[in-house]
Amino acid sequence: MPAADDGTDRDWMGEDQAAAGQAALMLVESLMLALVERGVVPSDDLVEAVETVIETKRRLAEDGREPEIAARAVAMLTTIANSLAAAGAATKG
Repeated sequence: MPAADDGTDRDWMGEDQAAAGQAALMLVESLMLALVERGVVPSDDLVEAVETVIETKRRLAEDGREPEIAARAVAMLTTIANSLAAAGAATKG
């Protein structure tokens, strides 16, 4: 597994790492939804936390740090924020 010399070549990322990333993202979303559905953490708090990460990714992209990857991450995080907001609305009504 060769290392990227300038930090921009991600061809070295194998299927195992991609699968691990997907599994981690799905697990975190599932845990967040469970916390909201059980009334442990208000959905607004979790949405705010995810939106903070979204803003951080956007700033990093603006600074030239993997803008293509950051854009994909923002899209995924936005989906999670929307999911949490919907779960919160469902628990309130």
